[in-house]
Formats: sequence, structure tokens, C-alpha cells
Amino acid sequence: MNIAIFTDTYTPQVNGVTTSILIFQRELERLGHRVYVFCPTYGGREGVNPPRVFRFYSIPYRSEMMREQRIALPISRGIWEFPKLKIDIVHYHVPHYIGAYALLLAWIFRKPTIHTYHTLFVKYTHYVKIRPSLAVRFVKWISRVFCNHTDRILAPSEEMKKELKGYGVTKPIEVLPTGIDPPPLPEPSHIQEIKHRFPSNRKLLIFVGRFAREKNIPLLFDVLQILEWKGVPCHLLLVGDGPDRKRIEGEIFTRGLGERISITGYIPRSEVFAYLASSDLFLFPSETETQGLVLLEAMSLGVPVVTAAAMGAGEVLKDGRGGIAVPATPESFAEAAYRLLTDPSLYLEKQRSAKDKAKEWSSSAMTARLLSLYQTTIKEYRARRYRAS
Repeated sequence: MNIAIFTDTYTPQVNGVTTSILIFQRELERLGHRVYVFCPTYGGREGVNPPRVFRFYSIPYRSEMMREQRIALPISRGIWEFPKLKIDIVHYHVPHYIGAYALLLAWIFRKPTIHTYHTLFVKYTHYVKIRPSLAVRFVKWISRVFCNHTDRILAPSEEMKKELKGYGVTKPIEVLPTGIDPPPLPEPSHIQEIKHRFPSNRKLLIFVGRFAREKNIPLLFDVLQILEWKGVPCHLLLVGDGPDRKRIEGEIFTRGLGERISITGYIPRSEVFAYLASSDLFLFPSETETQGLVLLEAMSLGVPVVTAAAMGAGEVLKDGRGGIAVPATPESFAEAAYRLLTDPSLYLEKQRSAKDKAKEWSSSAMTARLLSLYQTTIKEYRARRYRAS
């Protein structure tokens, strides 16, 4: 099968959408399919393109808060190569500039389309300088337009499926999370070396993700202080970077938490896994995550999770296996963390079930489901065209 992937976010950009695309791309190619990726340039940071990757010339947003994003212009040799690739299906991942190019090329060359709706965009309207209520209405409208011009929609969670139906999306919606790869187990000596970097009399809490307002990171500062008052001193490790870093660093300084919080910035994935394996608890207060892959990666290493009981992250833990999902309040997070850190039998049970849960979300199993949906969509599209002719 020849598959065209269109996305406004791809390497070298680091986020959940890029991770999802890379996992499925690798698995599809491992099975013998040809995957062509159409994505933006990143000001030369993308380096040499691998085979079958076509870049659209792009320019940066002027907004400081959106400096990681790009505006892709319809300038790419991929447009001229597209008719020669004998594409079977077009799969686009963001309802944005390149998503529009995907729909246009699919319409011109009569190809079926699938769209994965990764992001709860109504929670990201603080990035645009227009009235919030108007921004939300626009996001719902543009989402509905894109989805209803697509043959099939993939939602990473049941909550996202319900959200899209609430926008007025009428096309078929299937729930398909991204699978994960079991991360390589770090060397025990490396784990010990990391542990020695932090106070031995404090439990190590970790957050991994993009530093952005919607991630709700400052809630963890309150959790840190509440646990201290409860007699469980902890150190908080923030792994990542992003547009909200300066504000986060400023709040850490203002609250006098500099000695109890460390920030790594962006680090290689192998090192992320080493930090996860060295930690006692993974805390994730974001209420906008559509699937929460990083939760499953932490759980695969036997690290129990406390997460916000919202969207995909809450859905991962709705059965209580591997951690605890709670309302996104400092008190709820602190209480859940306190229970796990002071009850050894509960902690061990969550460790065991975390590893078991992660095994059920393998990338190979999810890719098999994706291929089945590709085949169904192609078959239905051809049947409609045959009837129409």
C-alpha cells in the first residue's frame, strides 16, 4: 500500500503528534508499505531529508507563544511528485495549512482520506489574540469543516470522539490510540548515577512534556508544598521545554522553590527513559491530553502515575491500573501522591499493573488496527465512486 501522510508538525519538532506519526510510519514500513510524508521545513533545522519525505517551504509565526509552529506555504516539489506516487490513501494529521493541501490533492486525484484529530484545540485558544468565545466557535467550525470533508476520522480516545460529535461532525469516527514501544531499560548504574544527583532524603517526582500553559505545570508546585507539609519531602523534576518556560522559571523563583525543582530542557529520548526509571512517581496535571503516550511510557518502566481525570489521560487510568486519576486540583494530586508514597503495598500493586497495562498498548497491535481502517476506507470510497459512475 502507498500511504501519504500530511502533517503540519514533524521532525525536528518534538511533541506527541510527531511521536505518533513516527511510530506508525516505522511500523507501516516494517510491514512493507510505502509511506510518503508531506510536512513543513523548519528553517534549515530539519537537516537532510530521509527518503520519501517532502517538505513544504514554511515561515515562522510572529507570535512568541507559537514560535515552535510553522506556516506551510504551497511550495513543495511534493505537489508535483504526488501524481506519480500511486497513492492509495491520504492520511492527514492537523486541520491546518498542510491538512488543506491534503484534502485538495486528494480531491483532485480522487483519493480516499483519513484524518487523525490529535489535539483538543478549544483548550489552546489562548495562543490567538481574539476574544476567547469567538476563538472557540472558530475552532469548532474549522474542525467540523475539515472532518466532514474527510472519509473517516480517527480519535485517540472516546472523550475526543464525543467532543467531535458535539461539534457536529457526521463522518464515521473510530477510536484509535497510538501504540507505544517498550522503552529500553536503562542500565542500573545509570539509574543510580541519576538518583545521586538529587537529595537522597526526598522522593523524586517527575513531569515530562512540553512547557505550555495548557499543561498546568504550576499545579505541581502546590503539590510539592502540600506533600512537604504532610511530612513527605519531595524533589520535582521537570523534563522538557517550551514557550511557557520563562513564566514557569519565574514562578519557581518567586515561590522560593529553586532547591526543590530541577529543569532539564529537551534531552534525548533514551535519557528521558532513564530519568523516568529513576523516579518514584510520574505526575501529569494536563486536562487537554487526547491520549497521554508519555503516561504509558512511564508505566512501562514500572513508574506509577497520578494524572488529571480528563480526556485521554484520564481514560488510560479509568480502571485504576497503573496509577490514580483525580480532579486537576493541588489537593487531589497531593492526596493521591501521598497515598502512593506512604503505602508500600499500594505502590507495589500500581507498579505491577502499570507494566501490565503498558503491554496492552503495543505499537504493532495499534498499527494492525490502522491498516484495517485504511483498507475499509479505501473499499468504501471505491464503492461510492463505482455507484456514482
